[in-house]
Amino acid sequence: MNYEEFEAKFMKENFKLKIALAVSLIIFSVGTASILLEKRYYLYKGGALFEERPLAEEVCRQSFNTLAEGTPNPNVVSSGIIELAKKESFSLSIEKIYQVKSLEVGACKIILKSDGKLMAFKITLDGNNINPFYYKLTQIDEVPVPKEEI
Repeated sequence: MNYEEFEAKFMKENFKLKIALAVSLIIFSVGTASILLEKRYYLYKGGALFEERPLAEEVCRQSFNTLAEGTPNPNVVSSGIIELAKKESFSLSIEKIYQVKSLEVGACKIILKSDGKLMAFKITLDGNNINPFYYKLTQIDEVPVPKEEI
């Protein structure tokens, strides 16, 4: 084998390696881009996750806390309840909140410990787009604590 044949064969092999490198770089780039730009869609059977309404539960917690502290927040407590709280004090020392649970649309239940007693309240919420957080506390009812939730 002379030098010209060796050079020609070397150039052919080198060209094949360059093509293989380019193809592998393109595949790697496309794969990386597809992973980074991927949108994931999940099909969820059951619906309980979507019925819980986490925003309603947080508004329940915040509105009840501010009302129990004696400084109701007008962003999460309706003006009627604020006026009523000014006339009749609703002070409650909350030791620990055990559960905030969404019952149905516009209502949730909060279970807490206050002064060594276990108490439960049903909170009715008004859902409206003009409210800053969509929900506002409109009614509080004390309910008995079920034995299975203790």
